[in-house]
Amino acid sequence: MRIFGSIRVLCMLALLASATALKAQNTNPPTTDPAITALSVMGVVSELKTDTHQVIVTTSAGSQVTVTLSDRTVYMRIPPGEKTKDKFIKIAPADFGVGDSVFARGRMTDDRKSMPALEFYVMSKGDIAEKKERERSEWTKRGIAGSVSAVNADTKEITVDARTAEGPKPIVVATTAETKFRRYAPDSVRFSDAQPGSFGDLKVGDQLRALGTKSADGARFTPEEIVAGSFQTISGTITEIDADKKEIKIKDLQSQQPVTIAVTKDSSMRRLTPEMVAALSAPAKASGDLQEMFDQLPAFTLSELKAGDSILISSTKGTDPSRVTAIAVVSGVGPLLQNTQTRRATAVSLGAMSLGGP
Repeated sequence: MRIFGSIRVLCMLALLASATALKAQNTNPPTTDPAITALSVMGVVSELKTDTHQVIVTTSAGSQVTVTLSDRTVYMRIPPGEKTKDKFIKIAPADFGVGDSVFARGRMTDDRKSMPALEFYVMSKGDIAEKKERERSEWTKRGIAGSVSAVNADTKEITVDARTAEGPKPIVVATTAETKFRRYAPDSVRFSDAQPGSFGDLKVGDQLRALGTKSADGARFTPEEIVAGSFQTISGTITEIDADKKEIKIKDLQSQQPVTIAVTKDSSMRRLTPEMVAALSAPAKASGDLQEMFDQLPAFTLSELKAGDSILISSTKGTDPSRVTAIAVVSGVGPLLQNTQTRRATAVSLGAMSLGGP
């Protein structure tokens, strides 16, 4: 029982670390949801029914389960970063609220819509926010990001053109047996969605983030964790926009084939300014961090686009080349698509801006 509980709790921790945004009131949940099993549910508290001692738990996929609490239910809070049950803290039945992430254990009904809880584990939204902020600060202070330019399988070293305020600078990332590898999931740049990986997954051209220690001269880096992924940049002219489905259809400038672009709440939509167009047109003369410049560009909405507009789309490489999920959609790129050299330089610059952080 102790082993079973620990495994389940670790699964819950993986969910909590992702801090997936709540998709409440989804009237068409998926028929299968990995967050719901015959004995458990993982999700976020979306509603409390104190009169009936029930909690509505909404999973990251939008499914909802009614969890019934009783005198038999054991309540525990998971402190940020803890992974063993002996570090969990016993709490009162009222010591949680809407927005907290939970893992409940019991026996699910056949329709997978309700469950009496024997165990109810909680990580508060405040704890999650503090944990995320600590992680973000750690990766900012002790992390590097850039493009993989070489991979040495014999020495287990990676050469990365690291992004700096002065422009790309090469650094050798020397992995060890303790280095943890993860890889961005297909069609997702969310740091929390990254999946377990290995050194063998790395390829030249990958975008990479690493957390660790830099040598005194800045030429070498010893990583504790590496998160990498393969990204692509597509350019083309809009042929159709479906605002209800949040989809853009374009004719890919390179392949001349139609591509459907799915836009999500995580997609960044920015419009190039004349200054940014000039910087991308002459990348050798550009100064400053392109990621920072990109973040400062004016945002726009899907409703502002129209058929005939030229756009650039950054995405991960999914399984279907005719359909991608946008990491970034950039408009105002018409002048940059007029010649192959400028288009290629722009694609490289946008690709370097693709990585999602903690």
